Amino acid sequence: MTRRPPSILGAFPAGDGGIEVRWEVDSFFADSEDPERVLVALNGISFDNLDGSEDSVEIPSATIIALGTAVIVISITFWWSGSPAEQQQSSFPVQVQAAGVESGGVWPAMKPIVTLVSVQARSGATPSRITINWRTNNHNDGNIFWGPQGNQRQFRSNIKPANASVVSGTFTTDQPLQPATLYFFTVEVINRLHSLTWYGTTLVVRSAAEIPAFVPTTSLRQFLQRSGRPLTTGVSQVIGTTRSLRKLLLG
Repeated sequence: MTRRPPSILGAFPAGDGGIEVRWEVDSFFADSEDPERVLVALNGISFDNLDGSEDSVEIPSATIIALGTAVIVISITFWWSGSPAEQQQSSFPVQVQAAGVESGGVWPAMKPIVTLVSVQARSGATPSRITINWRTNNHNDGNIFWGPQGNQRQFRSNIKPANASVVSGTFTTDQPLQPATLYFFTVEVINRLHSLTWYGTTLVVRSAAEIPAFVPTTSLRQFLQRSGRPLTTGVSQVIGTTRSLRKLLLG
C-alpha cells in the first residue's frame, strides 16, 4: 500500500453560511492506503482531528467569521502513526464574504446559494462538464467566474437578470475541462440601488476522471475500438455535431 495525499472532491456552501469540505482516499491508484487520522486546518490553524474513516467536515459560519479573512486556505491532512509519524496534505483556498445590511430602504442582493447539480465525464458524444445551480434575491447584476486553481477567474458568464423575478439559474461549463482537476465557481451578485458591494459564494468541484475508453488518442481506429463501434463506422457519423475530428479524439 502507498500513502498519498487526500483527493479533494469539493467545498460546498452549508445551510447556515458555513462550508462543507469533502475528500476521499486517492482512487486513481488502487493501492492508496487509508489514513489513521484526518487533520483539518484553516489558514494553518488546527480546526479538527477526525477518525481516518471520515470523508467530510463542516466548517460553521461563526468559525469563518472569526478568522476575519476574505480567503480561507483549507488543509486536509492524512496522518499515519510511526517514528516519526507520516503526513500527506492537500490544500486549497476558498473566498468567503459576509452579507451586507439594509440601507436606504433597499435590500442588498442576497449572498448567493450555490449547489452542485452534476459532474459529467467525457463520452464519445459529449465533453466533460460540470453543472451548478445558483440562487439569490434582489440582484440587478451578477457574474459567474470559474477556472482551475491556478486561474480561478479565467472564464466569465454574466447573470444580469432580465427582470426582478429572475432569482436563480443553472450554469454548465462551456470550455474544455482537464480530468480529475479542482475547478472554482464564484457566483457574485450586486444591487447597485443599495450599494456598490458585490456578494459572492465560491463552490469548489473536482471534474470527472477520464474514462479509459476516452483517454485522448490520435488514432481514429483506437477511438472506435475503445468506444465499441465498428471499424467501418463513417467519419461523419463519428464527428457528429462537433464538426472536428481532432476535438473528438483529443477532447
